[in-house]
Amino acid sequence: MGEQRALRPAGNLPIIPSRFVGRHRELTEVKRQMETSRLITLTGPGGVGKTRLAIQAGQLAKRAFSDGAWLVDLAAVDDADRTADAVAAALGIRDHSARPASEQLADYLTSRRLLVIMDNCEHLITSCACLVDHLLGQAPGLHVLATSRQPLRISGERMLVVDPMPVPSGDVAPSADVLAKYESVMLLVDRATAVQPGFRVHEGNREPVARLCARLDGLPLAIELAATRLRSLSIEQVADRIEDRFRLLSRGSPAARSRQQTLRALMDWSYDLCSEQERRLWASLSVFPGKFDLEAAENICAGPGTGIEPDAILDVLDNLVAKSVVTVSLDSPRARYRLLETIRRYGREVLTDAALEGELRRRHRDYYLRLAVRSCETWCGPGQPETLTMLRLERDNMATALEWSLAEPGELPSALLLVSALRYHWTLGGHLAAGRRWIDQVLGAASGPTPERGHALWVGAWVALLQGDSRAADGWLRECQAIASLKNDDHLRAYVLVLSGTQALFAGQAAQAARHFAAGIGLMRAQGDPAAVLWALFQDAVALSHSGDSDAAQEACAEAIHLAGERGEIWARAEAMWASGFDQWVAGDREGTAATLVREALVLTPNANDVSIVLGIELLAWIEGSRANHPEAARLLGAATALWNSLGTTIAAFGPIFSRYSLACRATAASELGDARFRALLEEGSADPQRVLWVPGRPESRVRLLSPADLPALTKRERDVAGLIAKGLTNKAIAGELVLSPRTVDGHIARLFAKIGVTTRAQAAVWMSEHEGLA
Repeated sequence: MGEQRALRPAGNLPIIPSRFVGRHRELTEVKRQMETSRLITLTGPGGVGKTRLAIQAGQLAKRAFSDGAWLVDLAAVDDADRTADAVAAALGIRDHSARPASEQLADYLTSRRLLVIMDNCEHLITSCACLVDHLLGQAPGLHVLATSRQPLRISGERMLVVDPMPVPSGDVAPSADVLAKYESVMLLVDRATAVQPGFRVHEGNREPVARLCARLDGLPLAIELAATRLRSLSIEQVADRIEDRFRLLSRGSPAARSRQQTLRALMDWSYDLCSEQERRLWASLSVFPGKFDLEAAENICAGPGTGIEPDAILDVLDNLVAKSVVTVSLDSPRARYRLLETIRRYGREVLTDAALEGELRRRHRDYYLRLAVRSCETWCGPGQPETLTMLRLERDNMATALEWSLAEPGELPSALLLVSALRYHWTLGGHLAAGRRWIDQVLGAASGPTPERGHALWVGAWVALLQGDSRAADGWLRECQAIASLKNDDHLRAYVLVLSGTQALFAGQAAQAARHFAAGIGLMRAQGDPAAVLWALFQDAVALSHSGDSDAAQEACAEAIHLAGERGEIWARAEAMWASGFDQWVAGDREGTAATLVREALVLTPNANDVSIVLGIELLAWIEGSRANHPEAARLLGAATALWNSLGTTIAAFGPIFSRYSLACRATAASELGDARFRALLEEGSADPQRVLWVPGRPESRVRLLSPADLPALTKRERDVAGLIAKGLTNKAIAGELVLSPRTVDGHIARLFAKIGVTTRAQAAVWMSEHEGLA
């Protein structure tokens, strides 16, 4: 026996000619899990690189197994009863007895120490699970590394989800140097040089490179297939043609398994592994452009025509998660799901063939329209932070609902209703530019003096005024007034009056603004619209303060604070507190409480309400400047500048009076501090608005920017490290980028993971994407 074992090669792992790129985190995690578990299953969608990762991990670990590391390729096994035979054949076991193959395997493995890679278990999941469970119980020296779309679900199994490679996100591609450090880009470059030796990432091609990798979701097989097209197409052409990905990515290696030669064959394999209900849900879920929650899936993808009842959605969705068709994020109180773009495209083709797409897209629009309308109906009460967070999370779904309403005949009234129902998302959630684009598009497509158009017009005027575009606002308010007169609609008249007051206030015409606000408030009270009354009251307070009537301004603030408190509303309450602090400061701040009031308003302000936050920061800067605390004023001005830039507007949009206060504060601070120190303090505030607002020793003073939940206080270095992790950089690359030692980077990552409650780099990247403002 000893002689036979010595003659046998230590395993059968193939030598793969292409270079193994990236995946250092995953290899480290496999090694770590091997130390504590004898069964590890690599799961993930087709084409994500599970087999390649398993073979690489086996190559690195084989020295620890005296009897070698062995690959069992189950892809071609189509009979579950032949699973054990396939394993025995791969291990070279020749036993001609009549005993079952599973017993032959158990006897053979009992005294051996070896690693078996069970590759492609998903279509034989039950037989693989039973066999592995049996063998692990009989052979103490056996370790199994399985690859499968879904886990084996047996005792002792450790699962490692293999995610797609990190890709650049956002509309603007990073610099060529940064882009080249993404693992997905590294893979593209490595495979591209095989067919185009001079290919590299540079400033001239970084945009199509980033776009291609992002649109392919960092899926390694898709990237490798795309790279083969660079033999005859430029990177720009490949990126431009990726919409037709199943036709474009159809020239894989003839030596590869048939299902890995084309992207469509890969998707066909995954589709065939699904039950009929799972296939139906896969297709239906393709109506979602990005992430969605369970309630949305139940309301849109179940019921007549879908073949799935609402109460079955959870189980079927769970099956698709287990089979790596759907990915899930559990970082928030409500789980969020999504399909990778390639998987979604495949589902959309199936949905189109089933002639159900139009109905499901209508259901999708109706569901998100209801959510948007409800956000307005329930706005004046508790839950405003949650409402803003919901609107932010669902922005892609809302955009898709708008697109469908614009394109579908007869649906323009719904487009008008939706674009106006998203008013708080546009104006308070920091999406002014997106709101303006949608409003322009919808108003340009929908004509006729209807109430729906009237409401879209005043919402458009509100957005335009916040952008500093008084001319557009004036035209829209005039048209809204005409519709109000034609329809005898006092509600529209009231909105026109309030926004005419806003327009006058921003133009520096305080007395005229106060008259408009007074008339609008009276009409809004008659209409029973408390949200609009509160909105007008705090603006009226500012107009009265500008007019020099401090008593009336404070009276308006007090009324707004009282009414908001009765309803549990916090946005208008915070705005009224801000207005009260502003008036106190204008009046000389005799009691010295203006800054305290403004900071309390900032803490109260709903999360993601960037406009209110940046106005609060501006006012704090003016207050500190008037107290001759010029360094603090400079830091606050820097923080305000960063937020104004992110919003796409400036303090000038709010009128010449506010603009003069800001410019005067800036000029005085620069004069007192000197240009060099002033610029340095501006940059300090701009780099970290969160920390500028935090008063040491007062945890309650912490203002939460952009995040839907309480965020841990990360150091600047930890934020830098987290941002680079989110970009896909390895520890070594992070060390080079930040000019730190690898050991120091390891320490930062350990502390970061502990603070944000994650255990892997992939989880950290997801956490960062969900909390973009912190980065």
